Amino acid sequence: MRQVRVTGPGRVEVVEAPAPEPGEGRVLLELHSAGICGGDLSLVRGTNAIARYPTVPGHECVARVVVAPGGSGLSEGDHVVVYPTVSCGRCRACAAGRTNQCADIAVMGLSLPDGCFADRFVVDAEQCVPLPEDVGPEHGALIEPVAVGCHVVARGGVRDGDTALVIGSGTIGMSTAMVARAMGVGRILFADLHPSRASVLAELGFHDFTVASGDELVAWTEAQAGRVDLVYDTVAQSATAGVAAEVLAGGGRYIAIGAAKPGHRLELPYERFYARELSMIACRNYSRADFRAAVELIAGGRVDPRPLRTGVYGLADVQEAFTALTERPADHLKILMTRSELVGSSELLAGGPR
Repeated sequence: MRQVRVTGPGRVEVVEAPAPEPGEGRVLLELHSAGICGGDLSLVRGTNAIARYPTVPGHECVARVVVAPGGSGLSEGDHVVVYPTVSCGRCRACAAGRTNQCADIAVMGLSLPDGCFADRFVVDAEQCVPLPEDVGPEHGALIEPVAVGCHVVARGGVRDGDTALVIGSGTIGMSTAMVARAMGVGRILFADLHPSRASVLAELGFHDFTVASGDELVAWTEAQAGRVDLVYDTVAQSATAGVAAEVLAGGGRYIAIGAAKPGHRLELPYERFYARELSMIACRNYSRADFRAAVELIAGGRVDPRPLRTGVYGLADVQEAFTALTERPADHLKILMTRSELVGSSELLAGGPR
């Protein structure tokens, strides 16, 4: 079987590997689709703080069950989305079900060496979230960013009549907005450095978009909607936090989504936060419940993430996929990897760039 390996920074190879054997409590899966995210790119660049080498990358995936242990509730042929993080199971956070807050959390394909960029791979049965028949093959690995959005929106809360600004309108920003709209947020505004984001946003039904930043973004937001109730910040830098402090209405919530880097500091204008009793809320990863919520939203037709797919490549062409994302970021949101024989087999998996 084919397997992608990253043996060190800048070293990516596709190899023939023996099919894995599932041990006790483990499930053998066959890849349907896997998403490339920023964590995978930083793994290849050598800038991911939690990365271990060598590793099989990939943690956003939908797969078909080949072999499942008895009593798992899974059967051969089922499609599942994989919950890709493993926690200690012993700390206070794990005991309370907040596994994403575990200090010892590990992520498959990054700090755990066996990711999903392979024809077949093995995970613990408890990592598998079953999918309705019409959700798995039709939406594939796009379920994972929706799960991120579910976590973000739940953390920030939704009140009747809320308005929002999304700073950084990539895959996570758009996924968060789709979930927020489904949960009752009214008008949602978007800002991004890439003008090309506007066309995908329009396809998703969003039309308030700007490439402005800093003071110009503040002025644009106030001209469009006055002050807003929520700012979803996928950039999470002091400059974007400063914008949030200016555009949030009293009692507003600043939701920091961008993944923290080692030594990452965020300076907040406390005077603004104090005067309007603003809240700052950080979001880390997700929980299994967020995956179930994402599946429910997609199955019910309330969220459709398929416009986020901007390219599909077989595992053999993984280097081409990485190059497309690093050299042409304005052209891409989510690139999907799949088994080479599945490229072109469905509308979702139509090959090449969108």
